Amino acid sequence: DPNKPMIALTFDDGPLDGGSGEKILDVLEQYNAKATFFMVGCNVTERAANLQRKVKLKMELGNHTWNHAHYGQGVTPEDISKASNEIYNVCGQYPTCFRSPGGMTTGTILQECAAENMPAYYWSIDTQDWSSKNADAVYHAVVDNVKDGDIVLMHEIYDSTADAVERMVPELIDRGFQLVTCHDLMTAKGGAEPQPGKQYSNAFNELPPTV
Repeated sequence: DPNKPMIALTFDDGPLDGGSGEKILDVLEQYNAKATFFMVGCNVTERAANLQRKVKLKMELGNHTWNHAHYGQGVTPEDISKASNEIYNVCGQYPTCFRSPGGMTTGTILQECAAENMPAYYWSIDTQDWSSKNADAVYHAVVDNVKDGDIVLMHEIYDSTADAVERMVPELIDRGFQLVTCHDLMTAKGGAEPQPGKQYSNAFNELPPTV
């Protein structure tokens, strides 16, 4: 419902079989919530079961480069296309969006995104979960600051993040937030399809290259 508040929870650095990767999906499935997962291509084949579960649950599949080893100007078109092809080879779907490692987005990155029909997503809430590794801190970073149209940055590889998600998802739903994919956030709140080769920080704002 575009007339009700809506946010996109996003998770980087997966997929991850078992542990936090499965717990996050368990919570999302329990509450019929959706999210967007920006995945590292070199991890996909050995963690195929988790990726295929994401597809089954209709999560949005995102590209986070082949191995997260390059940043900014170091990211090549092949870093992106290789990850996209690996995701497709494992689950039969290409990723529909991209996030730059570290959020460091160049014009070259956005050109490749355009060629692969992917918008890029930055974020409007950074939980800093990689730094704190503290469930309470991650939980409060979201619930104390969230507003309509936000894109929330988290990582699926930390148990502390999964614990925070277990608390925050029912709390957000109780507050009336709809938890949707980045694509659905843009179309419902932004009022138009997200454009390939464009980067967005939330439902309402396009963001130019950051480096």
